[in-house]
Amino acid sequence: MTDTEGVADVSVATEASVTELSPGDRRKRIADRVPAEGQVTIEELVQELGVSQMTVHRDLDTLEHQGTLRIKRALMAAARRKVLLVDHSKFGRQALYELAPPAGFDLVISDEQLPQEEQDALQSLGVRYELATEGSRRV
Repeated sequence: MTDTEGVADVSVATEASVTELSPGDRRKRIADRVPAEGQVTIEELVQELGVSQMTVHRDLDTLEHQGTLRIKRALMAAARRKVLLVDHSKFGRQALYELAPPAGFDLVISDEQLPQEEQDALQSLGVRYELATEGSRRV
């Protein structure tokens, strides 16, 4: 057996063990990973856990129902009444949850690398936004 074959064998074994995770073990991985990283995409969890998007969504719903993600709801409610701070890389991505639609905020603040098409989309929705630069520009 060559080294390449050995690596392939380990890869297959790892994939098999991930797909055999119980629902509880999957949810524990999700619950541990989200706070540790701050944000994890659904696609990343689908690949890591070897399950469908719907399974990840169901696991997230269960974690929320159990109270594991409850704190995030309180933060979302507080932020929704004020300002949304988000760097440009978060626009156009699918995340584990949606805080609220951009129009639900008094002001959206992003960095100056926010793509023009995203700026146009915010403007078309009537969302006030500010690009955080040294001379901050508000639209």
